[in-house]
Amino acid sequence: MVKKITKCNLKMKDFTRISILEAGEIIRKKDRDAILSWLNDNDVKIHTEKHHYVFQLEVQMQYLKPLVLDCKKRYPHLWKDKLKILCDGNNQLCELFLIEMDNEHSISAPTTRIKPKNKQQEELLKRLNS
Repeated sequence: MVKKITKCNLKMKDFTRISILEAGEIIRKKDRDAILSWLNDNDVKIHTEKHHYVFQLEVQMQYLKPLVLDCKKRYPHLWKDKLKILCDGNNQLCELFLIEMDNEHSISAPTTRIKPKNKQQEELLKRLNS
């Protein structure tokens, strides 16, 4: 007996594919060469099937990344709230930023304060921080 498969139970997010020129609308460039240059400079993979395309989410992320990094630097305690506003309701984009930013910069800022108990420890701490 052969079972007919009608639906695939594999659940996968639908990621929108866009053309190179549509990517240009997101990054505010009109010249095809300028768009391709920006995509390459920002490590956005250009895929090919019948035509060249990129994933919209990846273009949006790379376009907003400098603003998000600046926001995280200037507002270390509020950047996640500001990120939600910057992503304008795009939960996938917001989640990707949270994953990348938490992994990328989690080591850079210490979370523990060290309080020296004597002069020796104070001097050692100064040497280590310089």
